[in-house]
Amino acid sequence: MAALMECVIEVLEPFVGRMVADTCVRATALSLGKSGDELESDDLPALESNVRRLLGPIAPRETVDAIILEIEGGIR
Repeated sequence: MAALMECVIEVLEPFVGRMVADTCVRATALSLGKSGDELESDDLPALESNVRRLLGPIAPRETVDAIILEIEGGIR
């Protein structure tokens, strides 16, 4: 689902840049044995985990929670 991949990248890009956002999504996909284009809404828990791990050291939890909600809202 390329739309999921693009949504996550668009939301993360202002915080970490396009390359890091893309790497986060692709790493999540690889950990699930998929390509970025194959990610589906069922993969959101794995994406959320990686986003939290990526942003946890640099952003307050409330900000990370808001980013996750934005990602979830963008794909529904």
